Amino acid sequence: MSIGDRLRKETRDLHDAAEQHAFQRSLFKGTLPREMYIANLGQLYLVHKALEARIRERISDTPALAGVVREYQFQEPYLAEDLAHFGVDIGSIQPVPATSALIEKIERAAETAPVALLGHHYVLEGSNNGSRYIARNVAKAYGLSMGGPGLRYLDPYGEDQPAKWMEFKTDLLAVSLSESEQDIVVSAAREMFSAIAAIGGELLEPQPA
Repeated sequence: MSIGDRLRKETRDLHDAAEQHAFQRSLFKGTLPREMYIANLGQLYLVHKALEARIRERISDTPALAGVVREYQFQEPYLAEDLAHFGVDIGSIQPVPATSALIEKIERAAETAPVALLGHHYVLEGSNNGSRYIARNVAKAYGLSMGGPGLRYLDPYGEDQPAKWMEFKTDLLAVSLSESEQDIVVSAAREMFSAIAAIGGELLEPQPA
């Protein structure tokens, strides 16, 4: 079984659970409070910043990353642009506990099993497929324009989304991974799905200081 097939099959339960999560359902419907939408962008900014920095560090010595990850897939700049639109100082963003825990796992993976970063990246890149639909409702809810500031993260590729995802899947199919490496990538993808759900949960129900 290819790594693409394994990722799709072995993360299906978490993918479906994510779509039914209260935070994601509110986001999709356009009923999420504006300040919570902005707070989520902030947490995702911290996640992408950490992950993309580690990928850049390890891409030259990790063939699986080099074969799949492209510079245009990095979303940190789009998140920074969206946050600037809302007047957020990115240097002031503090991680919620779930974000801190995820970043620690990313840092550890970069040191001990950098191929895991591909699993983390897979989830975030794949989320762009559904985010295009979410962006339309978010645009109406917050008075934003499709493709404009405030929505750059949710719709980074515009009409090119299907082509970009096909390119990603094709590159993923061409990567050679041992069974143990596939296991690591799948585990990391599941880790990312769970972490994103946890971040949304903590934003809905802030943890005590």
